[in-house]
Amino acid sequence: MTTPDDNPTFRTLPASALAVVIEPRPTVADTVADCLRSRGYDVRVASSHSGAAASVIEREPVHILIAAVPAPGDDRSGAYLARARATHPGMAIVIMLSDPDEPAENAPLTAIRLVKPFDKAALARSIDAACAIA
Repeated sequence: MTTPDDNPTFRTLPASALAVVIEPRPTVADTVADCLRSRGYDVRVASSHSGAAASVIEREPVHILIAAVPAPGDDRSGAYLARARATHPGMAIVIMLSDPDEPAENAPLTAIRLVKPFDKAALARSIDAACAIA
């Protein structure tokens, strides 16, 4: 079992820590959700921010948001990420990019960028990094 002494990025999660995943591809969304669940998060998945994710972010405390930029139907700049962070100031954010040069100027400066395709180890490192600086 990992303890705070074993891993400097270890965080004790509240009993109902919530993670939101915004990803249009079900296989990628499932992989990200499984990784988060294995870390103790309650996970909600949506294919776009303007869908179910928007209502969750507006109504519930979100601890980590992992989002494809851009998600279908959303603005290409990732401006909704900044709005989500304003609603939840301590929220960790990982943005998943298909193109490493994808503009995401409006994403919070603390958002960790993860370029697709990625493996589970890279995803885990990105989650750790986002949580460490949130």
